[in-house]
Amino acid sequence: MSKVAIVTDSTNCLPPEIIEEYGIRVAPYHVIVDGEDYRDQIDITPAEFYQVFPTLKQLPTTSIPSPGEYTSIFTELAKTTASIVCIIISKTLSAAYKAAEEAREIVKAKHPNVNIELIDAKNAAGALGFVVLEAARAARAGKGIAEVIKTAHDLIPRVKFTAAFDTLKYLIKGGRAPKTAIVGEIMQVKPLIGILDDTGLVVSVGKERGKQKALQRLVSLIKEHADISKPLHINVHYSTYIEDARKLSGLIKARYNCAEVYITELTPVMTTHTGPSVALSFYS
Repeated sequence: MSKVAIVTDSTNCLPPEIIEEYGIRVAPYHVIVDGEDYRDQIDITPAEFYQVFPTLKQLPTTSIPSPGEYTSIFTELAKTTASIVCIIISKTLSAAYKAAEEAREIVKAKHPNVNIELIDAKNAAGALGFVVLEAARAARAGKGIAEVIKTAHDLIPRVKFTAAFDTLKYLIKGGRAPKTAIVGEIMQVKPLIGILDDTGLVVSVGKERGKQKALQRLVSLIKEHADISKPLHINVHYSTYIEDARKLSGLIKARYNCAEVYITELTPVMTTHTGPSVALSFYS
């Protein structure tokens, strides 16, 4: 058993077998569909969500893991370890960090000898997941909590996340799109966004007309934001079309030297607000 327990939230986009292999504990986000509250990855899988998503007349909503859910995880882990590292989606995107802070105070009041360290990953999806995975690998290797924390902090500035949306209509429905979005939708414009610096903020990285050009742009963004002289760590994400993810993965492997490549489903938490997309997390 690792000396340090690793906790994250369900937006991490890591393969389920990786989460199981490293014993990573996951606090679930919630997706509210037609008034029903589902725990992300527990009560509803991405595949189940995406099957009903196009038919919904009202957009779903989301909520963060509750302080109680973090409290339950921390309390259970405190029975077997005195060191817990919880790595959380960017504070600029979610209040999940605050919920974990509340939980930490509750648990430390009852277990004062347990060290619970919270880390803002300053990113999301697989970029968050890569930070979690490297921390878990350090813990598995027997590193102490200080070294696990250093591993996470060293990686945070290097991980990047980008995405291309299939359609603008969900941004239009949710009132998050600019006034010109309807014209862009008609012309099949694919907006691209990214989390590319340590602010943890989502920024626009342009737009492309058509899916193929959008995928090519995602591939090009890698060399702009990573040292391609080093092996790349890649996680390609998809919502409804795994074929897009496979195509993007193939384009990347044909162009770059990759140390590891995963293809994973995007959490419904993201797609609720953006609609279907293909996305990419990476670092070198």
